[in-house]
Amino acid sequence: MRALRWDDGTRWDDPNSRWGEPSYVLEPGDPGYVNTAPATGAHPKRKGNRTMNETPKNQKVLLALAKKMRAGAASLQDVIGLHHHRDTTLNAAILKLEGDPAAAPGSNANKGSQLVFKSCEDLAKDARSALKALSDGTVSGLLTAYRDVLERIHGKKHNAGWSAAGFTDGITVPREHDKRQSLLATMRSYLAANAGHEASLPQPSGPPLAVTAAAALALGATFQAAFDLVNGREAEQANCKNVRDADKQALFDEVSGTTAELSGLLDDGDPRWENFGLNIPANPNPPEPVANVTMTAVGTNREELAWTAATRATYYRLFRKVHGVDTDFEFIKRDNDLDHTFTDLTPGATVSAYVIAANPGGEAAASPTVTKVVGA
Repeated sequence: MRALRWDDGTRWDDPNSRWGEPSYVLEPGDPGYVNTAPATGAHPKRKGNRTMNETPKNQKVLLALAKKMRAGAASLQDVIGLHHHRDTTLNAAILKLEGDPAAAPGSNANKGSQLVFKSCEDLAKDARSALKALSDGTVSGLLTAYRDVLERIHGKKHNAGWSAAGFTDGITVPREHDKRQSLLATMRSYLAANAGHEASLPQPSGPPLAVTAAAALALGATFQAAFDLVNGREAEQANCKNVRDADKQALFDEVSGTTAELSGLLDDGDPRWENFGLNIPANPNPPEPVANVTMTAVGTNREELAWTAATRATYYRLFRKVHGVDTDFEFIKRDNDLDHTFTDLTPGATVSAYVIAANPGGEAAASPTVTKVVGA
């Protein structure tokens, strides 16, 4: 069921509406649901509701529909007179995102803009991780040693001496990377001007730690290189995202254009809408069932449920059962995407789940049920 709003167009006489506190509308699969869609084949000339064939915004769902359209166009485009949006134009838009096997191996065209963006995203993440490791490791270690040396000189309370040495907000080493970088630069200039404060501190293992202007200068250069790498990788990531988003929009426009062109070629009751992965506007049939469901651990107490797109589905209903807690499967939510993360699960608990695809014509049979031990 879904929440009902006064302005969402629901009729007072809709047999699936429930007005009250709260107000809601029954959906396929809910107890008491009344299927108001015409039976398949009825009223072939009836003017239907084309909004049920809205172009999906989710990229995975969009790609799945585009591939169905490509197959439909390949077999029917000449028969029905599809001229502007054909299998070749659909295929070109799909390959921009997914990659063209005929393009040069290793090229961006061969990889596709989605994989290129993912690679850029991973490189930026790696650069940020490397910066953090350097900052929390070597940089923090040298600055902590510098602070220990200064404590012997300026005491344990903040004063002008501490400020001159770069500790303007107290006598602790800052946690922020940029503030550590600034303190490292001040450490170099301060020790260069006060060479008598330089020191060599014994370490539990290895050589002594040099708390010197030269050490601060060398580490500062390494630290700056790590910052530069992050900035460069993040700029590349932004560029890759722009290309991917442009290709996704182009595919969205191609799929939307195909639907629009079909609307001028096919009657609202024509069964050939389904050859393109679309619903028959005048009398939609229920979608095909979800074929595959997986569950994967994605963090502490978290499991991600993922499923393949079902042809003609406009949304999905998720059901879950925690063994030993739930007596039966419980409805979790209605979802337009192809994945959902279960949170706050108990490690070691056994969880089962399945998905039901649905559209204005009804709901499909349930997907296969997946069962998994949380965290395993």
